[in-house]
Amino acid sequence: MKRLRTLLTVLLLSVVGGGYAQKPSKIGYVDMDYILSHLEDYKVASQQFALQVEQWQAEIEKRQNQIDTAEKQLEAERALLTPELIKDKEEEIALLKHNLNAYKEQKFNAEKGEYITQKFMLAKPIQDQVFNIVQQIGKLRKYDFIFEKTDATMLFSNEQHNLSKIVLRALKKKDNADDRNKDMAELLKESYDFEFVEERVKKRKEAEKAREERRVQYEQERLRKTEEMKQKQEALKAQRAKEQAEKQEKAKKEREALQAQRAKEQAERQQKAKEQREAQQAQRAKEQAERQQKAQQEREARTSKQTQTN
Repeated sequence: MKRLRTLLTVLLLSVVGGGYAQKPSKIGYVDMDYILSHLEDYKVASQQFALQVEQWQAEIEKRQNQIDTAEKQLEAERALLTPELIKDKEEEIALLKHNLNAYKEQKFNAEKGEYITQKFMLAKPIQDQVFNIVQQIGKLRKYDFIFEKTDATMLFSNEQHNLSKIVLRALKKKDNADDRNKDMAELLKESYDFEFVEERVKKRKEAEKAREERRVQYEQERLRKTEEMKQKQEALKAQRAKEQAEKQEKAKKEREALQAQRAKEQAERQQKAKEQREAQQAQRAKEQAERQQKAQQEREARTSKQTQTN
């Protein structure tokens, strides 16, 4: 409401002054939100700043979780602790809370926190450039007032008083080969055809964007086909390796089976030879025993015959 009253007062004074001089006031405005939203460097810096803020918030959440865990642990162990230990743990928790509050103040204090100062510094270089450009426009076009739309809290504004596009064009001079060597007076002369130029630039950018999208699509398709071919080659290689391994395993099993068969046959031959040797030895032993028995019987017979003769 205060800003609205200020704006109304300024407008009233301009109208009154115009009434005495019989000359209407020439008023323009710029929209900083529009300008900032069309500057890539600012958008990138804003994204980086947003990531930084997320890291701060994550750190705050981490510390709060640490405090909650410590408090829960203290409550669970309170009955088992001595008063001295309870006091020490309560002091540790209090220190954690103090550090957390200090960290919040450091990052998000409404007057001097890093969030406020960094956000201000993020836009300040652009605001300074906009200020200088607006000064040139005001002097060249003889404006009585040029407002910033957000600060002025405008309830209504005619688009013909909007200087945001020409300010943005001046800010982007260094990136535009057509505007790079033009001064502000030339840019202002062309401002009546600005919408047409903007449309031409827009169409050119759309064509470039379409070409880039086709290029990206082609590259993605090429990479997809390359990846598919690579996967097929790897699958074929894996299949061949699997078949080779299966062949080697089969050959190994066949060799092992053949070796086992040969070993079995060798063992059987050795067993048979052993049995034959044992049978021969048993036969020889039997024949030897029979010869010895026969010889013993013959000796006994001779002895008995001699005895009878005597």
